[in-house]
Amino acid sequence: MTNWATRIEDDFSKLAKNIDTKVEIISLPSPSLNWAVGNGGFVGGKIAVMYGPESAGKSLIGMLTLIEIQKKYPKGYCLLFDAEFSFNKNWFEKLGGDLSRLIVRQTNDPVQIFDYWYGELLELLQDGFPLKGIMLDSVRSIVFPKDMKEISTKQIQGGTGAAYLPSVLKRIVPIVRQYGIFTVLIQQVTDQLDMFKKMIDPYVIPDGKFLRHTADYFLMIEKLESKANTVTTGRKGMTGQERKIGHKVKVQVRKNRTADPYRWALFTLMYESGISNISEEIFDLAESIDVISHPLSGGGTTWVFGEYPSIRGKEAMIEWIDKDKKIQQEIISACYTVNDSVIKKAGREKGILTMLEDEDTE
Repeated sequence: MTNWATRIEDDFSKLAKNIDTKVEIISLPSPSLNWAVGNGGFVGGKIAVMYGPESAGKSLIGMLTLIEIQKKYPKGYCLLFDAEFSFNKNWFEKLGGDLSRLIVRQTNDPVQIFDYWYGELLELLQDGFPLKGIMLDSVRSIVFPKDMKEISTKQIQGGTGAAYLPSVLKRIVPIVRQYGIFTVLIQQVTDQLDMFKKMIDPYVIPDGKFLRHTADYFLMIEKLESKANTVTTGRKGMTGQERKIGHKVKVQVRKNRTADPYRWALFTLMYESGISNISEEIFDLAESIDVISHPLSGGGTTWVFGEYPSIRGKEAMIEWIDKDKKIQQEIISACYTVNDSVIKKAGREKGILTMLEDEDTE
């Protein structure tokens, strides 16, 4: 290597061809979410901001992500900053998580979160601590005093993250990148009152500009409220109503630095077991982008995938998918090969694509 090339490499620079492009993928049990974020799942060392209304499923999806990270790295640890003081260890364990490899730090003090993150935690990472995932739940629950040198009740009640977040997020990103830590930031929202703005984005996101700028994935998570999208026990309780045990979730990818943005996911979220009804989800995804379709134009009740024989009826098609893991993987793989222009055309025709290419949620 020449002298000038050596100096470039020694000066924290690299030729583009020498940049390591190998990535670790964290896949969730949701085929449509893995498809929506691209690459078959989340890329390690990236930051996902999950925002949406209360009870949509953000924290549950975040916990499922940590659990999948634990499964991928049997010796790896995850860290949860529980700013809402709501962590339930029995629930995490029931979902399949390993409590012995989850560190929980319950605080809403930004010093105990961010200063710890790029202080003591960074030192642990430098010493070889195998931390693979971090989740902060939620950003809105953090108390942002105007002056941390002299904390008072008045200061704690006032101030937001607008002046605090930009500088600390800039410090966090290099740590996340360098050590390949997948990071989830949960943010609560409020309803947009301005009807014109509501047509672009139905929610007001506190500190949304800073979070969006930091995010590699900016995901809007919503609960589908209709009865058809609610899972119940099927039995009426003392009040005469059926107890809800799950619901369908819609995720819109508003920003994606690793793959095509503006995709969507739709899956069933069970409160005590996680993501379910995978075969139905695969069918809905494949049908929405014409990977599974009617063999004849004009619709009908018959469905076909690839060169396989046609099957009459949606339920029969889902049952066929459910019986064969190989078929499931073939359909999912076929979804990844569909051209994005075809996806958009199919989405507009079916009325399921709600994202606009030039949409700006900031």
